[in-house]
Formats: sequence, C-alpha cells, structure tokens
Amino acid sequence: MCEITIQVNCPYCHSMKVVKNGGKRTGRQNFLYRGCGKQFQYAYQKAGCRPEVKRLVLHMLVRNSGIRDIEKVTGVHRQTVLRWLNQQAAQCHFKHRLKSYSSVQIDEVWTFVGQRKKRKRWLFYAYAPETDEVLAWSWGNRSQQTVRRLYRQLQALDIGWLCTDDWPAFGKVLPVEKHLWERLTPGTSRG
Repeated sequence: MCEITIQVNCPYCHSMKVVKNGGKRTGRQNFLYRGCGKQFQYAYQKAGCRPEVKRLVLHMLVRNSGIRDIEKVTGVHRQTVLRWLNQQAAQCHFKHRLKSYSSVQIDEVWTFVGQRKKRKRWLFYAYAPETDEVLAWSWGNRSQQTVRRLYRQLQALDIGWLCTDDWPAFGKVLPVEKHLWERLTPGTSRG
C-alpha cells in the first residue's frame, strides 16, 4: 500500500505552514494558516470562491471588460462580480501627482439602469488636463448633493480655476471666485 501526500499552500500568502481546521458541511477539509488568519479549502466547487479567480475578475475589471463577459469567461455570476466591484470602489483613494493645479475641468456623464431610461445615474468627475489625471469622482443623481461630494474631495488641493458648463448646481456649490463656466449654445457639443 502506498501513501500519497499533497503539499497544501495558503492561496493568499503562499506559506506552507498550514494546519487542518475542521470540515465544511459539504464534507470537504478546511485549512488555516495562522500567520495571515485566512481559512481556505484545497479545491473549491464554485469558481467565485477561488482567490485566483477573484484576482482575475478584478484584473478584467481594470482592463475594462464587461460584466457579462467576465461572467462568461470566469464562471462567476454577474451579481458577485458587481459586489466585488462595489467593494473595490469603496476602497479606492486618489493619489494626486501635484498639490496645486492651475485649472480643473468638472463634467458629468450619465447612464441608465435596466431597461428604463428614466432611471438615470450620473458620474461627476474632476479632470486635470495638465497632468492628464482624474482627481475625484462622485456617483449619484444629478443634484447639488452629488456635486458637493465631488467638491469635498477637491478641497485639500490648491486649484486655480474650476471649469464647468452652465448647469445651475455647479454655480450653487462651487466657490464663485474660482468658478469659470461655459454657456453652451443649442446645437453645439462639448467635445
């Protein structure tokens, strides 16, 4: 009779000092590495439970792959992909290249949710053309509150001019002495 041994490494920190840590309801062995405190199984039944698949999904999101494409390629349900996306977005923090910017452009884009265009969602963003970077963003409805959230993120920076279009909420939230706005005439585009 021969005995087969399998070396089990922690999928998070790749340490080999792993101990058994009970079993799951499915009857599968559970492992633990006390150094990082992570529990894991040797092989997972569902793709969304595997740490390497989660890393792949996050890399695909960064590379601008669509949610349904990620679902098809990885086998992870789109609701799980969206939950991971929201978790990562909550942890995002901007690291600005400069402390002072001569001008910042603030604009908004919209999309709709589901099949109804009445459920518009707005993304407001502040862009610095001199360094080609996005300085801040705020997601929500097209209200002063969303613009306020965006402006709060910019207050730590020294900004000469805040350039916007003539939408009224910008004029109510942004400081008058730094606000430049462009009135668009009908039939012209911003691009």
